[in-house]
Amino acid sequence: MRKEARTLRILLVDDDREGRSYLARFLTLDGHAVTECGSAEEALEVYRPGAFEMVLSDIRMGRMSGINLVSAIRSQGGAPQADVVLYTGHLDISLAIAALRAGAFDYLTKPINMAELQAVLQRVEEHQRSLEEQRTPPPGYQGTGDDVPADVRLQMAYLKDLGAERAGQKKFCARSPAMRQVVEQARRYHTDRSLPVLIQGETGVGKEVIAHLIHYGDLEEAGPFVAINCSAITPTLFESELFGYEPGAFTGGSARGQKGKLDAAQGGTLFLDELAEIPVELQAKLLRVLEEKSFYRVGGLKKIDADVRIIAATNLDIEERIRQGLFRVDLYYRLNVCRIVIPPLRERKEDILPMALMYLIDFSRSRGRRFTGISDEAAEVLLSYHWPGNCRELRNLMEWVSFMYDDEVLRPEHLRRITDAAARAQVAAGTEPFGGGAPHGAAAPDSGDLPAATVVPFPRGSRRDYNLEHHTEALIQAALQEYGGNKTLAARALGISVRTLYNRLERMGHR
Repeated sequence: MRKEARTLRILLVDDDREGRSYLARFLTLDGHAVTECGSAEEALEVYRPGAFEMVLSDIRMGRMSGINLVSAIRSQGGAPQADVVLYTGHLDISLAIAALRAGAFDYLTKPINMAELQAVLQRVEEHQRSLEEQRTPPPGYQGTGDDVPADVRLQMAYLKDLGAERAGQKKFCARSPAMRQVVEQARRYHTDRSLPVLIQGETGVGKEVIAHLIHYGDLEEAGPFVAINCSAITPTLFESELFGYEPGAFTGGSARGQKGKLDAAQGGTLFLDELAEIPVELQAKLLRVLEEKSFYRVGGLKKIDADVRIIAATNLDIEERIRQGLFRVDLYYRLNVCRIVIPPLRERKEDILPMALMYLIDFSRSRGRRFTGISDEAAEVLLSYHWPGNCRELRNLMEWVSFMYDDEVLRPEHLRRITDAAARAQVAAGTEPFGGGAPHGAAAPDSGDLPAATVVPFPRGSRRDYNLEHHTEALIQAALQEYGGNKTLAARALGISVRTLYNRLERMGHR
């Protein structure tokens, strides 16, 4: 939860007097103390560690750029240091990356959106407050203060949210208005652990990432985060996996019994991924946990209190599952108290390039590659692709690029994996897509949205042209071949659960 806003001492640096004055008025009206400088050289004469909490500067200025200003400030050392936020022209991604690598806290694009600026100001406030708390010795501390560890890590705020590493969260991007709204919802839901949360969205949009944000919030202790994939566990084992079991509860079980996921999540969060796959016969027991905040182990008579927040996620249309008799309506309404719908990546294009850079740089560093930016031509390719696999597909692509190539800048020739797939889909006349990333009941994407493995041409002239079962089997075989027989990866590519894939394969084996 955000604490009371604080007045920031801000050093504003821009050689455009009119633009600088406009920003200064806005910041002053927002309650901050602003010192203006018309050049980076002038700013260095004014800046001293501890004098300012934030430096807001243009990148392109006269003889000394904003990036050089960041480097000069960081080279001074000393504590406390200001958080430097730079702003630059639209899609000047290579400069933004260079700024972050030099030690900038965040960046903005021009023309500056005041709502985005206020969000950055809030992050700076929170970061400065965090640094201040860490510099304060704990009660009873008798040392000199020199050995108190200070968190001076420079956050790449557009790549990862505040405190993500410390809280164990996963990296994510939220540059688009739609995703910023999702993040705001997640932070709001974090404040009340008693409320269950339902997260919906296509396969690969980042539902577990948002679940992490709900769980951890802003740098607060949050207890354990325990995830369970409801589609990967057989119905016979699901109950004991979730609730645990007592000694002798069933043949083949441990003689000492075993605690379940609910036990492991005590004081924290249980994340139920692919919620709609929970066996119908066990949904009533999960509902009881939500209603009574307690549960029984399999074979047990002792009621166990459940101090657990439940977060559930699905890529399926639960209301359709209810109509099919596969999901309890009372469980749906109990889980649907707090609901987040994550839009697909193709509907939030502002997130594509920052996210691609995040993954590309991370994978490049881990493999000793040189990638640090994206060319304008490659950016056009990434922005024009429809990403049926959403963020997961983008991540996998950047991992593949960092494995196959070693360059400083991502170029279109590095992206043949998606350009070739899109081209094949467009020229494959008379094709019908199956198994895309959309949830059940959503409109199917164009054939150009789908990777090559998910486009199966109709055999013209055959009596089986429109035999759905025939083409479904062909699609499954194509996916398995594409992923070397790995059923988990094939199921992800098909947009179905592993259990559904196994059921399909079993049916195919009996045909």
